[in-house]
Amino acid sequence: MYNATKPYNELPLVSSLVITESRDLHHLAEETRVAIEVLNYAINSLPSPDILLDTLYLQEAKVSSTIENILTTNDDLYRGIIYDNFTSEAKEVNDYKAALFEGFRRLLEKGILSLSDIEKINMPVNRKTQNIRTNLPNFESDMTRIASRKTNGDIEILYTPPHGKDILQQQLIDMLDFIYNDDVYLLHPLVKIALAHYQFESIHPFRDGNGRTGRILNILFLCQKGYLSYPVLYASSFIVQNKNEYYDLLQSCRETESYQEFIEYMLKSFLITAKKTLSIVEAIVEMLHFYTNESFLSRLKGQKPVLEDMMIMIFKKVYVRVADLVEAGVHRQTAAKYLDQLVDEGFLLKEKIGRDNLYINKELLKLFEGD
Repeated sequence: MYNATKPYNELPLVSSLVITESRDLHHLAEETRVAIEVLNYAINSLPSPDILLDTLYLQEAKVSSTIENILTTNDDLYRGIIYDNFTSEAKEVNDYKAALFEGFRRLLEKGILSLSDIEKINMPVNRKTQNIRTNLPNFESDMTRIASRKTNGDIEILYTPPHGKDILQQQLIDMLDFIYNDDVYLLHPLVKIALAHYQFESIHPFRDGNGRTGRILNILFLCQKGYLSYPVLYASSFIVQNKNEYYDLLQSCRETESYQEFIEYMLKSFLITAKKTLSIVEAIVEMLHFYTNESFLSRLKGQKPVLEDMMIMIFKKVYVRVADLVEAGVHRQTAAKYLDQLVDEGFLLKEKIGRDNLYINKELLKLFEGD
């Protein structure tokens, strides 16, 4: 019998779960699939998809970290990237991005993710002991538990995940086989991804960073199934807005072994955030089109090809310096002149930082701050 204070070593293998895929659930899964594929088409239709990638990666990283109560501002984040000098909170957000990139690189190399790949993904977001947990047997003080503090100061144990490295490895290998083996496990791929997310969070294989690693895996599994060409689903915002329901449903699955509501929650999170991410992509594309068309560029004094290339570079970074454009091949005086013209046109903000000038794409920043 499930007991929140005891290691849940009896956690059922995800491959053993009996899930009835009702007509309504299949319809929701298909609606979600279409929304994700529409987003993917929009990104792949761009002349240069990498225009959007860094900004979306960072926003996903920022919101995912918020779920773990790691709060930072876009200003701290983008300044940290420019000057390689992060606040502690902004560094953790940037570490999430590093974990996402590491996972995507490994997925592209091999087509699937292995157990060792998941360990590598976790490393940048794990502030404690690396690799899969090896809790000391028979030591109560070394038990991994999820707990909360009550208003009176008492600690309430909410969940004790499985204990023992062999069990954790077996569970993770089964989860990966469940995701990849579509000939044996015939559920809709999105339903499988939702169940795998529940399973990963219940296995809780690491000392730290399980939530962020699990959300990264969601996006990478969507890529592995061919729904996304790039890991750009802005997926964590829904969980931020519905955080209590998310944790309540995770707990309900463990206590009742009923998974329907959690699956529906995860499918809705993919569906709603796919539409939301699409609106962000469309807004960025609209801004990019306006600031690279003939009408706007003709107001600037310079060569159109150079201006177009510069504008694309500015949209790859929310904050930019003359040095960044020089590094990309633009002459220093030309870069400074064009950036100042864009300030005069109201497109960029200019801020003096020591002896350096920082140019801020205020419209792009406003879009993310609004979100």
